Amino acid sequence: MIYNLDFYFVVINAMLFILIWLVQLIIYPSFAYCDHEQFVMWHNRYTGLISLFVVPLMFAQVFLALCMLHNTWNYVILGLIVGVWLTTFLLSVPCHNSLHNNGYDQEVIRKLVLTNWPRTIMWTMCLGLHFWQLSKK
Repeated sequence: MIYNLDFYFVVINAMLFILIWLVQLIIYPSFAYCDHEQFVMWHNRYTGLISLFVVPLMFAQVFLALCMLHNTWNYVILGLIVGVWLTTFLLSVPCHNSLHNNGYDQEVIRKLVLTNWPRTIMWTMCLGLHFWQLSKK
């Protein structure tokens, strides 16, 4: 069975939506409860494993967004995706690098949770806008 690009785009956006809300509400806040002595080892394992899921999904999302630039709303969604990438590399990655290099730091963990809200909101908007757009077809 072959589906159109909208189907794949919804699936990818839904997966990222679920993932980011799990990260925002459960995973990042749980960093504060990790054993301080084992934190670097645990954090390195987490970032390595989560990347196996997040990186392919993010690239698939960009690819599909670029393939679907046929109306204004898809440009808005692409703009949100660019925003996600910018906040990922300008806000989240530096926090993760600090935790990797310096170990457990409650302030960096708090900053990671706080600065992840823009990504959470933007990925939520991507899915919401796409569903709204599909409802108009």
